[in-house]
Amino acid sequence: MNKVALLLIAFTIFGNIRGYTQKDTVKTSRVNLEDADYIGISKFIAQNAKRIIGNVELRQDDIVMFCDSAYFYAKQNNFSAFGNVHLIKGDSIEVFSDTLYHLGNEKKSKFRGNVTMLDKNVKLYTDSLNYDIMRNTAYYFNGGKIVDSASTLESMLGRYYTNRETFFFKDSVVVTTEKYTMHTDTLEYHTRSNMAIFRGPTTVLSDSNKLYAERGWYDTERDIGRINQNAKYSNENQTLDCDTLFYNRNKGYGEAFSNVVLKSLKDSIHLTSNYAYYDERNESSIATDSATLIQISTSDTTYLHADTLRSFVDTADGTVRNIFAYYKAQMFSDNVQLRCDSIAFSFKDSIVRLFGNPVIWSDSSQLKANHMHFQIVNNELKKVFLKENAIIISEKDTLYYNQIKGFEITGDLEAHELKHAVVNRRSETIYYLEEEGQINSMNKTRCRKMDVYFENGQAQKVVWISEPKGKVLPLSDLNEGNMFFNEFEWLDHLRPKKLLDIYKWKPYTPKR
Repeated sequence: MNKVALLLIAFTIFGNIRGYTQKDTVKTSRVNLEDADYIGISKFIAQNAKRIIGNVELRQDDIVMFCDSAYFYAKQNNFSAFGNVHLIKGDSIEVFSDTLYHLGNEKKSKFRGNVTMLDKNVKLYTDSLNYDIMRNTAYYFNGGKIVDSASTLESMLGRYYTNRETFFFKDSVVVTTEKYTMHTDTLEYHTRSNMAIFRGPTTVLSDSNKLYAERGWYDTERDIGRINQNAKYSNENQTLDCDTLFYNRNKGYGEAFSNVVLKSLKDSIHLTSNYAYYDERNESSIATDSATLIQISTSDTTYLHADTLRSFVDTADGTVRNIFAYYKAQMFSDNVQLRCDSIAFSFKDSIVRLFGNPVIWSDSSQLKANHMHFQIVNNELKKVFLKENAIIISEKDTLYYNQIKGFEITGDLEAHELKHAVVNRRSETIYYLEEEGQINSMNKTRCRKMDVYFENGQAQKVVWISEPKGKVLPLSDLNEGNMFFNEFEWLDHLRPKKLLDIYKWKPYTPKR
């Protein structure tokens, strides 16, 4: 038997004896030398150390370490390893580095230089790594990178709980996958579930969109996540802000909850609600719970509320957006208000169609008909169309009302204010005449067609296109039978007179 073998046996026996006789406050085990090409002892090399060179193998419980050379401090139960360091723990964890200092009693290892840690499908790369084996925790503090099958993660600080296969990252954290890149300040990552949990300002970038939030989680394998606290989403066409956002990147849809604001960058349209669903593949969205559509124009801002607001792009055209507002729809702007059961709007013809007992108010005028729609030009209401039982009513005072009715009425608006109307087929008017500022009579006229010009919602001028037939009645001859058309309904109590009124629906009982 050669001298090296005898020395190995002696070291092993010595180590075992020390392991049985030492009384420690913490239960420890001895580091044993299993193999080496050369072992030397010299006080000039290191105090109380054995110099071990060539094919070094050391063992402590289920930990095996290989290196080119080492200093072995048997008394302290420590060693320093150099060159091609390779540590194996159990059947799953391996660590490679240039150097290693191992504290045997505490079971703590400090790896330095070109460190690589392998645990099943996870690879950790760093320059400096401390590994607390008893607590199953490894951490780096000078920059590191984690690579698994789904992503790459980089940060300045990192901690890995090996038994839970969980990472904690801090400071300049970057997660990179084939589809997106995530930047955050603090991140918890579970390698078993590919779940990333972030607790700080976080941005997720892809080729087509951007996500931002300050808390949440993201499944890097399934590409789904839930983010909250200042959650924001944006692409080249739209932006979305909300308290909480659930997003499925593979299926291309998201759900937003509480304080939702969806902005269309092309149409100057905002959508607000407390719940919204967005499908990015066909650019469609649905909003409920205080859902409000906001149209911004140069002269006015229009607010439209309904139980449900739906926006989608026409699949036949692929570029034309349509908007539906259904059930209890009400609109408010400074100059125009309306209400009806539901609304349909297409950007193809810029026509807004009203359904279910529609009523429009402009200044002091009320417009009503069985069928109504209006046209938008450059985000401005320009024309309104009334058909069947069409009537325009203007309040002269609390007792007298100017009235214009016909089968069809086309109105022109400027700055959302009614300025002119063309009344066609079975046209009739009731308007009151004044003398020295006092109402003294009523004019009731009918003809085939007429033009009416308005100022501040009141008819100021009527031009009869065909021969009119009418009469003037003094106030003393007036009664309910001749003061009102059959279609007359003054619905001022249903009018949304301020913005918050659009969220208060008042039931309407049609005149019989």
